[in-house]
Amino acid sequence: SLTEAKDLIDMYDSPRDTGPQLRKFLTVLAEHKRQIEEQMADLQANLDELKAHEKEAKALLAKLSRETA
Repeated sequence: SLTEAKDLIDMYDSPRDTGPQLRKFLTVLAEHKRQIEEQMADLQANLDELKAHEKEAKALLAKLSRETA
């Protein structure tokens, strides 16, 4: 976000490697990590659902092939 970008820019106006700067950086990293992990969980759930539909469609197709043979 713009607020995060401003905070990061403001941090670099102070001397590098200060405690507050590193703590803020870790906070920002933790939030990004949480967001990515949430996105990964959502993607995994979608992938699992897609695989279930794929398996069901293949089973139905195999059944149709046997019935028409």
